[in-house]
Amino acid sequence: MITQEDELKKTQTVTLVERRAFMRLSIAERREILTRQANQVAKLYQTNPELTEREQWQGGDVVDY
Repeated sequence: MITQEDELKKTQTVTLVERRAFMRLSIAERREILTRQANQVAKLYQTNPELTEREQWQGGDVVDY
């Protein structure tokens, strides 16, 4: 079974066996795992210093008249 520690250590590549194991989980378990992963990604985007730097040099909102 996939644990939270395994999720953090994984790279982008997931084996077919791991995909099938994930699909054998109940819908509630899959949703819980996907929710945790989405929260981790959201934190990454919210705290990414490159995003803040990009926003500074872009100058804010674009307004089309």
